Amino acid sequence: MVDSHVHVWDPDVLDYAWLGDTSGLNHPFLPRDLPHTSQSTRAAVFVQADCRDDQALKEVDWVSGLRTDWPQLAGIVAFAPISKGDAVEQDLGQLLERPLVRGVRQLFQDRDKSFMLHQDTLAGARQVGGAGLVFDACIRAGQLAPLAEFARRVPGLAIVLDHMGKPPIASGELTAWRSGMQELARCGNVVVKISGAGAEADPNRALAPQALPFIQETLDLFGAERCMVGSDFPVSLRRPGAYLDWITTVEQAMAGASEAERSKVAQETAARVYRLETAAEQASPHEEKD
Repeated sequence: MVDSHVHVWDPDVLDYAWLGDTSGLNHPFLPRDLPHTSQSTRAAVFVQADCRDDQALKEVDWVSGLRTDWPQLAGIVAFAPISKGDAVEQDLGQLLERPLVRGVRQLFQDRDKSFMLHQDTLAGARQVGGAGLVFDACIRAGQLAPLAEFARRVPGLAIVLDHMGKPPIASGELTAWRSGMQELARCGNVVVKISGAGAEADPNRALAPQALPFIQETLDLFGAERCMVGSDFPVSLRRPGAYLDWITTVEQAMAGASEAERSKVAQETAARVYRLETAAEQASPHEEKD
């Protein structure tokens, strides 16, 4: 598989204000802590971990430097302040000098509609699309409709919805979330990460029964060619065995799917959207042809 959503961090290297309020996460998580193995994970995409905004380039450089011990690292989604409007072009230029950068993210969760649809935010988003980068959209379920409007206003931007829009998995309330996802699915420039369920579920109940209806609805709405799997390590995978359980849950949601559909969700969608070179391809480059 390609893991489309992985975090690593070290509070001794960069500043993460949010970690101080998060039980069990306020310590280093490094490649050696990843639950992946070279046999199971062909490639991984690092997603910015919300360090201090002015440390965005330092985060990219630090993560890039981990590649010696993390050969599966194939792409980076970095922070970029798209709300700066056209002025973000300078930030994007610096990021494009880093060869692993494939996309950017500025968190939308807990922001109101006026921020997402502000003319400066939209102008910055157009700059991202013009630079050939992907935009990861991290929102909460109540923001699906504004994100659909955002997507319609920047049709040239490839948007990746993180964590299925953070649905109310613990409560199991599908109706409002489904309506928002239906609207978003009509935007052809949006794909979805099947990830993050562990952080939204009731930790005192088994994850699979809670998450399966939301995963299956996502697959039905977007199709395999617009879905990719991600672990959201370590935020959604805090206990031993959680990684394997999550992959098994996604496989259960795809019962009856074709091998082609399984391959798209497991690796092909992420590889296409993020333009990834997998660890296997790095090790065995294509032979030149006459």
